[in-house]
Amino acid sequence: MKIIGSVLIAGILSLTQSLRADAPTQLRANNARLIVNRSADFGVNESVNLAVDGVQIAVLAINQNYDAALSPGRHVLSITTNPKTYPDQSPNQIPLNAEPGKSYTFTAVWDDSERASLVEQ
Repeated sequence: MKIIGSVLIAGILSLTQSLRADAPTQLRANNARLIVNRSADFGVNESVNLAVDGVQIAVLAINQNYDAALSPGRHVLSITTNPKTYPDQSPNQIPLNAEPGKSYTFTAVWDDSERASLVEQ
């Protein structure tokens, strides 16, 4: 009985590992990939609030980035800073038409003294 149990457990573990191995392939084939880096000279007292389609998905502190799947289709990427540099600061927005299997890389930078923005790499 112990042998049967051991074989059954080994089979289940093997199946689980093979399913996990296939998941990234399916993810890449059906989705795009969004990478947002924070520039090294962005500052130490500010964080970057990253949003997709108006929904905040990440807060990037010093030495952090964002790397995740993005569903295909039209999206709007936006960032703000925390704390805001000016009270009336509107988010910097970039339209993106994500295609399956493609990667999109952006870097959050200060393009002027009043507003942070995303630069496509």
